Amino acid sequence: MLLVGVVTMLLASVVGGMAGFAMSLLSAPSLLLAGFGFAEVVVVNVTATLVSRIAVLWTFRDVVDRRRVGLLVSGSAPGAVAGALTVGYLDQHVLTVATGIVVTVLGVLLLVAGRRTGPEPRAPEFVGTGVVGGFLSTSISLNGPPVAILLHRTRLEPVQFVADFAGYFVVTNTVSLLILGVHGAIPTSILWPALPALVVAALIGNRLGTRLTTRIPQAMFRTVVSALIVASGIVVIVS
Repeated sequence: MLLVGVVTMLLASVVGGMAGFAMSLLSAPSLLLAGFGFAEVVVVNVTATLVSRIAVLWTFRDVVDRRRVGLLVSGSAPGAVAGALTVGYLDQHVLTVATGIVVTVLGVLLLVAGRRTGPEPRAPEFVGTGVVGGFLSTSISLNGPPVAILLHRTRLEPVQFVADFAGYFVVTNTVSLLILGVHGAIPTSILWPALPALVVAALIGNRLGTRLTTRIPQAMFRTVVSALIVASGIVVIVS
């Protein structure tokens, strides 16, 4: 089970490093199928994404738009608290499928629209998206798609997209882990040896994927991101 998890995390993190997100979306179904528990998968994904994004944030620290990231984080922190407080009262299956459907529909719209993605998002939209992302972070660990959809509309260069995403992930996932810890939602069974092994695999894969980011043309990058949003939504529904 651990070997399958390591291979899954390695491959998922290559894609995640290249696109700036989608690692958790690709790894979660496979880890669940491999035999990991739902709570274990949440902790693994949140931790692996946090650790791998720290390296990306350091690499692209001069590119990060602090205002955009700040607006997202201002919403994600209270959203993460809400997710931790309410997840026990929600049906995980219904929540996951509903998330997958919404992500898929929005991804298709973005893929069809291409560059015609509408007006630039305003500050309230960043805060609202942060709330949704934070809620999904502590509930099902899939906090990337809402932010990916929003940043897609800003027509950012690939490096800027990845840098802003890294800033968002580092702060949001740190807060999410703290909240999960306070609520006793971190299973001790995942702490050793699975968590260190999976995090190392994520770091290696992320490093490989990040190197590809600067080599991808913007038009192709936007198409790849849109396609990943659609694919990830379908994967979440099926899983």
